[in-house]
Amino acid sequence: MKKAIRQLVITSLFALLTVSPLLAQEEIPEAARERFKAGFAIIEKADSPAGFRAAMDEFEAAAALAPRWPDIHYNLAKVAAETDKPAKAINEYRAYLALAPEAADRAAVEGDIARMKEMIARKRKLGLPGVVFAAMPDGIWVMELAPGSRVGKTLLRKGYKILAVEGESVVGAKLDGFFRAIETQSAKVAAAKSEEKKQPGQIPAGFRSEMGFIRSQKFMRTTQPNAAGNAVEETGPAIAFTVISPGSTDTGKLFFKQSMFRSSVIEIEEDEFEDEVIKERLPVVVTFWGSDCGPCQDFVPAVEAQSARYAGKVKFVNVNVNENRKLAGQLAIKGVPAMMVYKGGSPVSTTTGRIDNAKLAELLQGVAAN
Repeated sequence: MKKAIRQLVITSLFALLTVSPLLAQEEIPEAARERFKAGFAIIEKADSPAGFRAAMDEFEAAAALAPRWPDIHYNLAKVAAETDKPAKAINEYRAYLALAPEAADRAAVEGDIARMKEMIARKRKLGLPGVVFAAMPDGIWVMELAPGSRVGKTLLRKGYKILAVEGESVVGAKLDGFFRAIETQSAKVAAAKSEEKKQPGQIPAGFRSEMGFIRSQKFMRTTQPNAAGNAVEETGPAIAFTVISPGSTDTGKLFFKQSMFRSSVIEIEEDEFEDEVIKERLPVVVTFWGSDCGPCQDFVPAVEAQSARYAGKVKFVNVNVNENRKLAGQLAIKGVPAMMVYKGGSPVSTTTGRIDNAKLAELLQGVAAN
């Protein structure tokens, strides 16, 4: 694991240990260098999502001390791109290009910005609210997973590594490649399912999907039932994810029905908050969640179930507080789940803690009506 994480960033970050030609005329504060070195050391030893967050904090501190240091913005972008923060990656790449207009790699960086925009669009199309991924050389790591989320029905858990989508390996893939694999394989399975209907008598693809999980002895099946009225019926053929659980060498398969990749709720990061919430013409319901939030077990699926009823009238977004701590602090989010309602770019209400279904329905009716 340590080697895998180190490989993710070492080639792009190592150059920061010395002054780049772009900054030959400008002194980098020693404190900024020290914060960068601290972040680099954390990445070398990281074996959990907390390591990524701690390293990002150090890099952010370095950028605050040396805001005109182009390379720190470049490397913040690189880490953000593969930890499910494409909007932050775009902003950091743009900062790098603004500070280094004659950079030899301008075309490559502009290509990376275009790739991040495509990744955001693909994520929006797929949905997948309530889950945060990280791309590693040895697979796609589930960094955060909202209790009660639809994908959690498959027994996917925080800390799992995804090795393949159907027959397509995602080991060594970038995050945009992982999302593309979901899109491509979903289409292939749907096409195969359609063809099978024309040829009765054959065993349908995804026929084990109702099992949810094929497991080795080290994979334990558990259930997390949703409260009555909160369930979203999943439909369509299933695609298989090959996964491995933390601390295990055994692999298993999880089956995701196609409807799980379609949602009325989108997951956003703090760098998207202004565009997706403040500038939105529709009322916006923002749900703040965390992986260790017990009440989210019922609240998250309740919001998901209600969201489809207000398509075109209310926009629903999720924000993970662990991955977006700066935003959570700015908005004074003291606990999760929390729900904020925005209208015309301004907050009009904040609710903390679980809301029962009747009160949630009443609240949302009021949001849509005004």
